[in-house]
Amino acid sequence: MAGISVLVLTGILPGMRSNQEARENLLMWGFHDPDIMQAFMGVTQDIEGASEIQYVLKDINTWESDFLNTLARGGDDIPDILVFPSDYLQKHKDKLSFAPIAILTENAIKQQFVESGDVFLSAKGDVFGIPFYADALVLYWNKDLFTQNLITLPPKTWNEFSEISNKITRKDSTGTVTVSGAALGRGINIKNTPLITSTLFLQGGDEIIDQTGRVVLGGDRQSGSVIVRPAEDALRFMSDFSNPRKTIQSWSPAFPEAREAFVSQKLGMYLGLMSEYKEIKDINPHLNFAVAPVPQLKDSPRTVTGGTLYALVVPKASPKQQSAWTFAKYFSNYANSSWYADASGGVSLRRDILPQYQRESMRSAFAEAALTLKLWMVPDPKLAEQVFREVVEDVALERATFRDALNKVKARLE
Repeated sequence: MAGISVLVLTGILPGMRSNQEARENLLMWGFHDPDIMQAFMGVTQDIEGASEIQYVLKDINTWESDFLNTLARGGDDIPDILVFPSDYLQKHKDKLSFAPIAILTENAIKQQFVESGDVFLSAKGDVFGIPFYADALVLYWNKDLFTQNLITLPPKTWNEFSEISNKITRKDSTGTVTVSGAALGRGINIKNTPLITSTLFLQGGDEIIDQTGRVVLGGDRQSGSVIVRPAEDALRFMSDFSNPRKTIQSWSPAFPEAREAFVSQKLGMYLGLMSEYKEIKDINPHLNFAVAPVPQLKDSPRTVTGGTLYALVVPKASPKQQSAWTFAKYFSNYANSSWYADASGGVSLRRDILPQYQRESMRSAFAEAALTLKLWMVPDPKLAEQVFREVVEDVALERATFRDALNKVKARLE
């Protein structure tokens, strides 16, 4: 629950003098279990310069209103350090401070962290935030259903994804899907439809919104000697999976929510977030599944994965910016970033740590997702989620052509 889990920790601010005047009490907001923060502070007791860190667990669905209300009230409740989702950067970056150059530079961010972390750099090279962790799209696949259908490996391309889905999907005598190969093409019972949709747009080369802030969704693109419309192609591809007139059909609105179908072994492939791994394991500990990178377009020159990057930021309203940025930098150093990733079950976003996950089947997929994460300039996350869900439904129910459906989304985003 947002705001009710508060943990006061005896932490450390490195590089600060050990006298009493140098000590600062910092307030930090985040989305991970406070027990992880407690354990982290437990391994940092011997570093010079102690400080007290109050960690407040926030709900990802309500943190924005909490943040705005806190800024409006002012006072001691304003967080000094905030774990900040990249989707909200365009909407709220005017409320974030820049890191002092003496503490952190543009060059350090570019050299030490994944490329998607560059979104937390201003056009002039100022640092808005330090990449902390990511929650990117991955492919969960049921090993038993693959084995039953003599499929040995997860798909690397969307063409392979379609072929495997077809092999796994089972229908009864009335044509009703009883076992689904893949959940795609509807917005009502696939929670991750908005992210899947934007990922396919980005993989096809549609920026959605360009660097000037102009909405360019649905535009034409040159591919060799032909003109293509990647967003239309993406909608067409997804809609086939829910169209009963198509042989590739594998999904219907009669199915339970996609993840529920996956954990009950009625779904062969589930496109989900990295953060869902533990939740899936907890719901069905006996489920025999694995993780793979999200499929890509065939012959694509670049691997692209959708998702969200979380960064450590310091609000302008914090009166303790120097200390807060010092702690944020310390929190993201090699040793601490590696430790935190292990404790949280994720992966570090540091380039010098990511190769270490190659030996682990699950985290190697997470590492590739983090390394290939591509972000777009989301004007309003809740609006974007709504319109991308609606566009998939509009196409599935044939309420609009692909072109008209995209124009509707474009108008809503402008």
